[in-house]
Amino acid sequence: MANYRNVSMNFWTDSKVVDDFTPEDKYIYLYVLTNPHTNLCGCYEISIRQIANETGYNTDSVERLLKRLDQTHNVLRYNAPTKELLVLNWHRFNWTPSDKLNKPLLAEIQRVKWKGFRAYLAELFNSRESVTVPFDPEDEPEKKVERHKYGEYGWVRLSDDEHARLLAALGEEELQRCITYVDESAQKNHNRNKWTDWNLVIRHCHRDAWYKNRKTEQPQRPSASADAMDDLQRLHRMYEETGT
Repeated sequence: MANYRNVSMNFWTDSKVVDDFTPEDKYIYLYVLTNPHTNLCGCYEISIRQIANETGYNTDSVERLLKRLDQTHNVLRYNAPTKELLVLNWHRFNWTPSDKLNKPLLAEIQRVKWKGFRAYLAELFNSRESVTVPFDPEDEPEKKVERHKYGEYGWVRLSDDEHARLLAALGEEELQRCITYVDESAQKNHNRNKWTDWNLVIRHCHRDAWYKNRKTEQPQRPSASADAMDDLQRLHRMYEETGT
């Protein structure tokens, strides 16, 4: 995000601003255009309380002024459920024709929560001459699944849903055993097996009983001293039987 926002000097001479805007309208509108929450696409998330804290107005006054800028002056829209504010004419003064703007601009539009604002911005984006692939506002980007580290070395990564399913299927003790074994194995060989689907690896560990059968009892070799003692005892009995 830029550290500053440009406001045209024509703002102060625009007939709509001069004739219709009150001093409070001008102040809040300038805040809407220049506050640190603004972004490239002109639709950003901000709460009524944030605006109140940063402008010095109370929340009732902020709501009243936003309503005036929306319904009376038709310069912005505010969606309370998602706490998103859309500046209607933002694109005219902040979107350059350069095709280098398309990628970051599209990324911001895709993050807009309310579909009404996203559809409005998508139409503006698709009308750019440099856009070759139109954006469908109904195609929401895939949300990245958050995975947490498990094990002493943190190799095993599972989402909350994956961990809950494994816990239900394997039980706490067996799940912990598998996590420990897989984590230590990956640490020992720097994940030479190139494991990435840790949920699947843990299930294989359980199914194939990795490590459980590692320690098997080896047949004991008879000691040499025991064999020698047995030989001496047999010789002694043989002498007694022959009477020599």
